[in-house]
Amino acid sequence: MAVKREEIEIEGIPIILERKNIKNLYLRIKPDGTVKVSSPMRLSDDAINEFVLSRIDWIKDTRARMLENPPKPKIKYKDGETHYIWGEPYTLQLISNENAKKAFYDSEKSIIYLPVPKRSNIKQREKILFELYRDEMNRNLDYFLEKCTYFVGKEPKEVKIRNMKNWGNCRKDKRVTLNLKLAKKPPICT
Repeated sequence: MAVKREEIEIEGIPIILERKNIKNLYLRIKPDGTVKVSSPMRLSDDAINEFVLSRIDWIKDTRARMLENPPKPKIKYKDGETHYIWGEPYTLQLISNENAKKAFYDSEKSIIYLPVPKRSNIKQREKILFELYRDEMNRNLDYFLEKCTYFVGKEPKEVKIRNMKNWGNCRKDKRVTLNLKLAKKPPICT
């Protein structure tokens, strides 16, 4: 597919214009605030300008919102990154200790020590840190069970802690599953 790419400016907003073999005109605003217009090859500049100007208020509002809330950087589990335990920030420090198999933290120094094997990847590091969160959740399970029991009115038969997209769930058969990432949040949020 042949693509002709150029940069234009409309009302002070830089726009990346891509002319392609497509039928329709598309307008996108990327998370970094970049405005991108994809248009058919033979569409006139006036038609493109008119299209963008008809949506200029939406473009300005959306760009402003996106620039106010920049995307969060990808977590790489490297030295110096900030991670949270019970709402408190901790600096991640990688250690290559053959004896330590689990991550641990020093609340006085606000450091999480993450033992990592040589040539470990992001998934392996994440798994080790998530085990720390799981241990923290297990250590504070009574607190969570008290809250669940208060709201539901029944004692759970079984409690699981795992990585989930939501904060947890409660089933009819008295099984409760909690997200291990709750250990990142302040206790008041849980």
